[in-house]
Amino acid sequence: MTPDPSEVGATVDRMNDEPHPDRVRLSPWRVPSWLIDAALIGILVIGFLRRSFRESGGGFDAADWVIVAIGVALLLSRRRFPLASLAVALAATTVLSVITDRPILLMPVTIVLLFNVGLHRERRVAITAGAVTTVAFAVVVIALLQHGDIGGAGLAAIAWPAFAIAAGAAIRTTRENIAAERERARRAEQSRQLEARRLVVEERLRIARDVHDLVAHHIAVINVQAGVADHLLASDPDAASNALDVVRGAASTVVDELGELLAVLRTPDEASDPTAPTPDLESVADLISSFAASGLAVEHETSGTNRNLTQSAELAAYRVVQEGLTNAHKYGDGHARVSLAFEPAWLSVEISNRIDSGAASGNGFGLVGMRERVEAVGGSLVVDADPDNHTFSVTAMLPTQKSTST
Repeated sequence: MTPDPSEVGATVDRMNDEPHPDRVRLSPWRVPSWLIDAALIGILVIGFLRRSFRESGGGFDAADWVIVAIGVALLLSRRRFPLASLAVALAATTVLSVITDRPILLMPVTIVLLFNVGLHRERRVAITAGAVTTVAFAVVVIALLQHGDIGGAGLAAIAWPAFAIAAGAAIRTTRENIAAERERARRAEQSRQLEARRLVVEERLRIARDVHDLVAHHIAVINVQAGVADHLLASDPDAASNALDVVRGAASTVVDELGELLAVLRTPDEASDPTAPTPDLESVADLISSFAASGLAVEHETSGTNRNLTQSAELAAYRVVQEGLTNAHKYGDGHARVSLAFEPAWLSVEISNRIDSGAASGNGFGLVGMRERVEAVGGSLVVDADPDNHTFSVTAMLPTQKSTST
């Protein structure tokens, strides 16, 4: 049995909603984006003012204002349009450098834009953008060298794109690794929650099945014998007294078994020494005797060579016989037949009886529990009901253990 499909679907949807690397912070604090933009624009303006005062004594020409305006606009648009901003910056840098015959402030702005591309785009796109920027810078440097010496800083500009791409890609890779680690941890936590829910559901089912197996037989005995006692109370007091003794014994057994079950439920850890041995095939004879004592005539037959079964398979066989005889006692005519047939690879367990036409039908939980137990050990269960002939049979096929030679 599994958890509610709607809950599983919602959990899977949440698991598929992976965190984006851009939302991963490398520092323990968050720097507002507007503050970063203001700092970059401030550096651009300071560089513009410093160069203008140094080179022209405080004068500004039209090209300088155009460069500053383009730089500010590109810095502000770099997050929303990283590739377009870089393309505009490369074109403007190339054209304006040729016009002014000197390196311009758009070159470091282009490096910032290239770093942004490496940070937010996949590796292939970032490497292509870095190669194009390197070629563009090389063209600008070569063109400026034809008009004079541009200094070491200008020549070093050819290497700037490689550093920008490497830095952006390194930070992006680190963010992706952190995001992947967080996603793995989140998926593991959600998987643990799903597993916990599944185990809770399975445990509830197991408890319900055990309560049914432990109590249903004795409650059926109490119900039948109480009816017998009521019917014979006036005509045969001794027989009525015997029926009441059976009722008293069955009720005492129910109380004891429920007490043991509640004790197990209250115990946080699994008990190392169970209070009673697990029922097996050898216990089937005692089970049949208990039904015979409650008034059910049971014909028992065993055929074939006894073969080894797992403890779970023997328990399933015992529960099948118990449930089959309980149904025969409640809804049958007072007679039942139990057949155990050992085959090379299977143990066939069959319980058959005639159905009392006036008996009420059950809720089917017992058959569901039988089928689950049998299928859990690799077997199969067949239920055959013939209303016309008033017959009912249950046949379980349980696998035997393969013999090993020494």
